[in-house]
Amino acid sequence: MPDMLFCYCCRVHHPREQMHSFRTSQGLRWRCQRSIDAAKCSTSERDAFGKQQTEINREASLEVAKRIYLSAP
Repeated sequence: MPDMLFCYCCRVHHPREQMHSFRTSQGLRWRCQRSIDAAKCSTSERDAFGKQQTEINREASLEVAKRIYLSAP
């Protein structure tokens, strides 16, 4: 995963070519093009994007939890 960067907005790793760096008060952070495009949309579209991303993150965390549970002795 060396060419993957963490998006502070959607909290997912993406390929470097999909990422843009932003200077914040906390330092340099990376944000994916998908989240940048979503921020330019209307409020209802942004809310839909957020709900979709929440569901993606929830499913990913459940998969990790299942793997950990199934691999426990």
